[in-house]
Amino acid sequence: MQTVDYLISLDYELFFGKNPGSVENCILKPTEQLITVLDKHNSKVCLFVDAGFLVKLKEYSTQFPELEVQYNKIQQQLLSLSAAGHDIQLHIHPHWFDSVYDQTGWHIDTSRYRLHDFSEQEIEEIVSTYKAELQLCSHRPIFAYRAGGWCLQPFIKIKQALLNNGIWLDSTVFNQGYSSDPTRHFDFKNMPQQPYWSFSNDPLLPEQSGEFIEVPISAFKTSPLFFWKLAFHKKFSSKQFKPFGDGQAMVANNHYYFQRLTQSTYGPVMIDGAKAGQLQSAFNRHIKRGDDKGIFNIMGHPKSLAPYSLHKLEQFLSKNKQLHCKTFQDLIHLKK
Repeated sequence: MQTVDYLISLDYELFFGKNPGSVENCILKPTEQLITVLDKHNSKVCLFVDAGFLVKLKEYSTQFPELEVQYNKIQQQLLSLSAAGHDIQLHIHPHWFDSVYDQTGWHIDTSRYRLHDFSEQEIEEIVSTYKAELQLCSHRPIFAYRAGGWCLQPFIKIKQALLNNGIWLDSTVFNQGYSSDPTRHFDFKNMPQQPYWSFSNDPLLPEQSGEFIEVPISAFKTSPLFFWKLAFHKKFSSKQFKPFGDGQAMVANNHYYFQRLTQSTYGPVMIDGAKAGQLQSAFNRHIKRGDDKGIFNIMGHPKSLAPYSLHKLEQFLSKNKQLHCKTFQDLIHLKK
């Protein structure tokens, strides 16, 4: 049986709505439960860590001892996972730059949600500070990036800051991905149909001598019926669909919800909540299309995992014996 490479990459972060949730329930505990499943199948995970949160925890730790405790628990978990062969890479939600903490908790300011909303000098400061902080949580080099909210474009504005800080691999793009929300705009409709590719100034334009490598997230077409079912589960479902995270997500614009409830849309292959039920169908399509020469790149968020997620993931890994786990550390050979 021919092996098929797969990669699981999770965005390790809090929520960004009015209630960001707790470190225990959004990050630490769901990650532990995920690792329990992966260990049974000798699989590893890549955690794209929202490093701005770590910077803020450290910044306020002298004033608020509870934040020092949170920082230490996160660092301990990440270092332990890194030592066990799991991968730690860079995820940036730059709103932490403007967010503050006081006796009442976090005050999340997402008025500058995209990295592109900052000046070039601020972008350099954010990337360098965040990467340096994250490197303290990993035993191995950090060189891969995922843009917060998939807000990668125009890439040219963030390119130099990434290069200056040793970031040369990106895994943000997914086939037919699109958002018209001005706060979280991205357009991947013209994504190259390749397992991975080099690029320089635009992640959608392959260049043989490009300084960056794009390893796209696998995508799957979803009908409106799925989102109607998802809405039903959120309102009436049993505990198996209830996410471990105890925070509140940002509210998207009305068009986002209308589009998903009225027409088929493309999204990343995820293990978040009910979306984990699409894993097998997405993998079957990956094989049928002849994409098995590339990586089946699954994503998710610890905060959005649910008992159903872990059940479907374990079922998927048990059924498909041809799967061969990779992390981004295994892809260093792609760098020229």
